Amino acid sequence: MAAPMKRLCSQAARHTTRRAFTTTAPHHRADHVSNPRDRDSNNPFLTQFPKGDGKDTTPSHLDPQYESDDLSTLALSELDNHRELRSLIRTAAWEMPLLSALHKPFEPPKMKHTSPLRWRYTTYMGEQHPAASKVVVTFDPKDLPGLDDKQREKLQKLAGTRYDHGKGRVKMSCESFETQAQNKRYLGDIIQTLIAEAKDPEADTFEDVPLDTRHAKRRVKLRFPSAWRLTEERKSELDAARHRELLEEGRKVEEGTLVSGDRVIEAVEEISLLQVEEPVMAEARRELPRG
Repeated sequence: MAAPMKRLCSQAARHTTRRAFTTTAPHHRADHVSNPRDRDSNNPFLTQFPKGDGKDTTPSHLDPQYESDDLSTLALSELDNHRELRSLIRTAAWEMPLLSALHKPFEPPKMKHTSPLRWRYTTYMGEQHPAASKVVVTFDPKDLPGLDDKQREKLQKLAGTRYDHGKGRVKMSCESFETQAQNKRYLGDIIQTLIAEAKDPEADTFEDVPLDTRHAKRRVKLRFPSAWRLTEERKSELDAARHRELLEEGRKVEEGTLVSGDRVIEAVEEISLLQVEEPVMAEARRELPRG
């Protein structure tokens, strides 16, 4: 795509005539109200007006007839894309390096100045998707201010399966509404309702109800056995075992008790060669016909 665009740009630059600009305008009329026939007479990309005998009644403000001698719509769109790309490249080359002056070192946020609620949004870079409005909120009941141990335990029981006792967090999501703001507002109302119910002194505290943890199964992480670790003592033991094996193999070679696979294969091949009869002997043993 770059080669045709480069050819179009070079062709346009080759055939375009440069106008000589001046600070003085003609006294009889201005340039912007001049006759288009005189203004576009040297433009190779436009069809010129036919030269008449002075009696032409064609209005001067109309364009000449199009005869397929201009750039096509596809070529003009590619030219616009090329110009936009060059503009972005100029921005990246000249303006983006200036952003280094606004650099600030990163400082992790402190929990005292941040909200205990952690929101997570889903985006598809401007594309429409059914899950683009989904909002997920995660919080730790211990980070909620104004709750004692009993109220915090009641909130965990009210959260039900959305509470993970392994991580100690409550996770909820909503995608019932069309926008993220509506889903976030709904989750915020649910959290306020849970806190208000946990703080209600007249409501049941559920002290006799145990916390249900059957829904959250902790995955056991397999670890490398400590007995398999290659320590210095284990290395010395393996070296001593290898040395003993080498000594035993050398003793068997000296005594001739070590079975060699190569020798066995060679012996079998020799036996098979002896069993194969020569063609001359096989022909001599054949019976001759009588007569």
